[in-house]
Amino acid sequence: MNNAFEEAKPVIQTLQAHGYEAFFVGGAVRDSLLNRPIGDVDIATSARPEEVQAIFTKVIPIGIDHGTVMVRYDKQSYEVTTYRVEAEYNDYRHPDEVQFVKDIRDDLSRRDFTMNAIAMNIEGNLIDPFNGREAISLHTIKTVGNAHTRFSEDPLRMMRALRFVSQLGFHLSEETWHAIQQNASLLTHIAVERNAVELEKLVQGTFAHQAWNLLVDSKIGHYLPVFKNDPSMMQKCKELSWIPLDDLSEAIAVFHILYPTLSIDQWAKEWKLSNQQKRKAALLADMIHQYDKASMAWLVYQLHEENLAAFERIAHLLSLEGEEWKYENTMRIYTRLPIYSKQQLAISGLELKEWFHPTPPGPWMKRFLHRLEHAVVTEELPNDREAMKEKVLEWSQREES
Repeated sequence: MNNAFEEAKPVIQTLQAHGYEAFFVGGAVRDSLLNRPIGDVDIATSARPEEVQAIFTKVIPIGIDHGTVMVRYDKQSYEVTTYRVEAEYNDYRHPDEVQFVKDIRDDLSRRDFTMNAIAMNIEGNLIDPFNGREAISLHTIKTVGNAHTRFSEDPLRMMRALRFVSQLGFHLSEETWHAIQQNASLLTHIAVERNAVELEKLVQGTFAHQAWNLLVDSKIGHYLPVFKNDPSMMQKCKELSWIPLDDLSEAIAVFHILYPTLSIDQWAKEWKLSNQQKRKAALLADMIHQYDKASMAWLVYQLHEENLAAFERIAHLLSLEGEEWKYENTMRIYTRLPIYSKQQLAISGLELKEWFHPTPPGPWMKRFLHRLEHAVVTEELPNDREAMKEKVLEWSQREES
């Protein structure tokens, strides 16, 4: 059994010692059957939330109304959820009512896909009432029960299905695929933030290209921010040979490059990106636009070390000519840069004010500092105070003449 399960065993054993059932469930079980790295280990139990709280010393009630608490054990965190069944989903996200039950099979019946509806005990034996293991062996994504019902309960499950295609390389069952096509419009009820999480996971997947094909063919793009205004944009994205990206910022940069009339600000606003995400997307897009126009040293300097790999991914995805954008090349350039920030220039604004006294400060200072920064980075000028003074005075005389 995987180490992650071994570490979580005491939580299940503690629940059992108090007379309750408990099983490993969800993505960890699925990924273990696929021999994939396991993330968070989740546990389902017949114990009610208050009973779990009474058993363990460190418990955080993260979703207690729906039966979920976070148990802290031996410096690890485990979501422990009471077996439950659910009523209608009138808000397309939360069930109107949750009823706690005593049978793990009832709990598994409410889950989204058969590959996620498998429970495993601490001996590694499976409870698999919906043939999830068979679906895994056939590389098939199939809903538990009626696909239309599952997607009408929570339409985000359609995006999750495509995200799993991207992550696992699985195909959709015929019923699941048809239900996505027929229910795609329900995604208008889903908060942008939730769709953004799934889209980010989709672009990160190894099989993102396969998922994009389905995203376009299903017409889901007609109901996603920005894309819904011009669905042909998704078709253009489909034509790319997608590779795994690191985050949604990189994808937004690609979208903007393909459709420059839509600004990064527009994309960021519609998809509710953070300021940090927006800045990264804007920087990457700007650097792609500068490629072939600016020197590679200046380009790499602006990217900084943390964005060099992202630049390579986008350049590769967009089939940029040349090989200067490859990480080993940009990193080699980066390590040889004479400076890594404007603060490392041998002069500052104070020197400029001194040299041009009594000229009042103004935009001219920023302009000269930028020109000096560029000249030093591209090695047109040494990072030397006297050499810079001479060059600035020369520029000033030219401007005056």
